[in-house]
Amino acid sequence: MKKIGGYFPYETLLEKKNEFLEGLCPENGDLRYLMSGRCAIYYALKDYKYTDRRCVAYVPIYTCETVLAPFHKAGYTLLFYDFDENMNPVFDPAVLDQISIISICGYYGFSTYNREFVAECSRRGICIIEDTTHSIFSSDGIDPHCDYVVGSLRKWIGVAAGGFAIKTKGKFLSDPQTPHEEHLAIRKQCLDLKNHLEDRSDEELEQIFQKGDTLFWDAEMMLRQIFDSFGSDPESVFLIQHYPVETLKAKRRDNYQYLLDRVLPSDKFRIVFPTLPEGTVPSHFTLFASDRDTLRATLLEHEIGSTTYWPVGPLVNLENHPNAQYIYDHVLSIPCDQRYGEKDMQKICDTLNSLQ
Repeated sequence: MKKIGGYFPYETLLEKKNEFLEGLCPENGDLRYLMSGRCAIYYALKDYKYTDRRCVAYVPIYTCETVLAPFHKAGYTLLFYDFDENMNPVFDPAVLDQISIISICGYYGFSTYNREFVAECSRRGICIIEDTTHSIFSSDGIDPHCDYVVGSLRKWIGVAAGGFAIKTKGKFLSDPQTPHEEHLAIRKQCLDLKNHLEDRSDEELEQIFQKGDTLFWDAEMMLRQIFDSFGSDPESVFLIQHYPVETLKAKRRDNYQYLLDRVLPSDKFRIVFPTLPEGTVPSHFTLFASDRDTLRATLLEHEIGSTTYWPVGPLVNLENHPNAQYIYDHVLSIPCDQRYGEKDMQKICDTLNSLQ
């Protein structure tokens, strides 16, 4: 039994360091490893708040509640920017005299925000923080005007603590806290379950996967309550520094292009990003589904997992934001990551094409 989807197991590492995140950090900047992306955002905000006298953040209305929670915890007033029907951010120049920081993101690996607006923010002294959880492996995944680059590799690889934060100009003014041991212990137990699965029966595998999913969500729910500027652990840092990054990039691009070339047009769904630009490394194959629940159920019948990023968070009000409402109600992401090959991608194609 081979299911497509689910959280990542540990994988074979390189002997030498990949120098990936280190290579993204400017010579006069500072790279720190954090317990999660949420912790990384909060750590960066705490650093910037030493000099921020306004504390007003311009943030996406389409995002995960875990992205907004650090801003709320750090005491920022939130102004939201909207989106068009193709998931492109829509910035309002009227906020430029109000905000002190803007949070940007390249969704699912595709950076489609207005670069000139970001540049104007920088010219006005507005801090640029980019959440690169979706875009870190894309060649244009970091805007050159960024003051802080934050994110997590947990959506990309099997790692207990996947957060990172880069300050592009100068050093962080404080060190991260020691990691939360209970959370990390659950994360590691969860990851350990997905190793050494050879010669297991389908029934045993199903029990293991169910236990792993329970542990995964136990850890996630705990993190929502306890997150702070928690640092990473040595094991996770070693894994991140020795992961075969180039293989990951190539495999994901190949898989995404395979799907683009073979998934047929349908009135049941629309591909959000129908072309793959050079250098873009997708996190998922993302659709707008006309009937998302039915599509998810059909995929699951064929042992293909899918995810809805994200439910509407408690800090978001979608009144008078019909495009954002549409995105939340219809978006659906399918794995196309490095664990899978052409046979798996063809299974996804066959399933989606059967809906015609």
